[in-house]
Amino acid sequence: MDFNLSDEQQMLREAAGRYVREQYGFEARRKLVAAGGWSPQHWARYAEMGWLSLAIPEALGGLGCGFVETALVAEELGRCIALEPFIGCAVLAARLIERGDAPAFAAQREALLAGIADGSAITLLAHSEPDSRFELHRVQTEARESGAGWVIDGTKMMVPGAPSAAHYIVSARLDGQGVALFLVPREAVTLHDYALIDGTRAADLDLRGVALGKDAMLAAPGTALSLLEEALDRAALAQVAEALGCMEAVLEMTSDYLKTRQQFGQPIGKFQALQHRMSEMFVEVQETRSILYRGIAHLEAAPAARRQAVSAAKVMLGSAGRFVGGQGIQLHGGIGVTDEYQVGHYYKRLLVLEKLYGDSDWHLDRFIEAQREAA
Repeated sequence: MDFNLSDEQQMLREAAGRYVREQYGFEARRKLVAAGGWSPQHWARYAEMGWLSLAIPEALGGLGCGFVETALVAEELGRCIALEPFIGCAVLAARLIERGDAPAFAAQREALLAGIADGSAITLLAHSEPDSRFELHRVQTEARESGAGWVIDGTKMMVPGAPSAAHYIVSARLDGQGVALFLVPREAVTLHDYALIDGTRAADLDLRGVALGKDAMLAAPGTALSLLEEALDRAALAQVAEALGCMEAVLEMTSDYLKTRQQFGQPIGKFQALQHRMSEMFVEVQETRSILYRGIAHLEAAPAARRQAVSAAKVMLGSAGRFVGGQGIQLHGGIGVTDEYQVGHYYKRLLVLEKLYGDSDWHLDRFIEAQREAA
C-alpha cells in the first residue's frame, strides 16, 4: 500500500480542509444545531464539490474514486464536527444502491444515485430495531407480497440523519424467505425524531401497511445480508476516518491551549506531566491513523480478513476516542466542560461514532470470530 497521496488526493484534502476552516466554524455549527441539526446549504456545497459522488462509479454518473478519497473528506469533516449525514448517504446508502441486485430495481438505480450525487435526494439506511443489538439477521420488520407490489410492517430505530432524508433503505423479513432490502419514500413512514448528544438528529420510523411497487425491492433474500454487511463495513471504516479528524482537532486545540494558558508565570505546556499526557494523546491519534490504513488495505480482501481489519479499527476508535477526547477536556480544565467551548462537543461526537454501526464490544467479538474463521 502506497501511503503517499497523489496530487489529486492532496488537492482534495486541501480543498476540504479549506472549506471546513472557512465555512464551518464552531459558532456557525452551534447555530445549525439550534436550527434543526444540519444545513441544506452545506449539503448543496458538498454536492457541488463532488464529495457526494466520490464513491459512485463513473458508469453510473459518479467520480469513481477509491475509498482513500472518501476517507480524506470524512477526516476533514470530522475536524469541524460536521452535522450532515455524509457517511450514511454518500458511503453507505450509495453502496447499497450501486450493488442492489434485484432485477426490477435496476431501472431506477442511476436516477437514485444521481439524486445522491447532486444532493437533491438524501437516502439513508433504516435497519436497527429495538432488539437487534447490531446483529444483521435480527430483523422483525415484515414484508409480504400484495398484488403487484409489497407491503411492509415494522419499526426501525435510531436512523441518523433521518429527518433530512427523502428515501430510506429498509430491511424486512420476506415471508420466511429471509431478509430483503426495500426502498421506501419518506412520505410513506411516520418519523419520531430527536436530537443525539452530539447535536445531530436521528429518528425512529414506524412502517404500518406501507405499500410499495414491485421495483422497490433493492436486494432479495440470499444476497441482502452479505451486501448489507459489506456496505456497513465501509461506513464503519469511514467513521474511523471521521473520528481521526475529530481527535486531530482535539490534539491541536489542546496543544494551543497549553501554550497560551499561564500558571506560575509560564505556559502550562512546559509542565512535564502535561507534556506526557499530550504525548499519550499523540500516540493514540497515530495508532488510529495506522489502523485506518490497515482497514483500507483490507477493504477489498476476503470477507473474514475485511471483518477483522474493520472491527479492529472500530475498537481502536472507541478506546482512542474516549482517551483523546477525555484528556482534551481534562487538560482544558473547567472551560472544557462548558457548552460554549468546542472540545466537549468533539468528545460527544466521538461517543456517538463509537456506537454507530456496532459498538466496541460488538466489534471486539466479531474480530475474534473473524480471526478464528481466517485461521
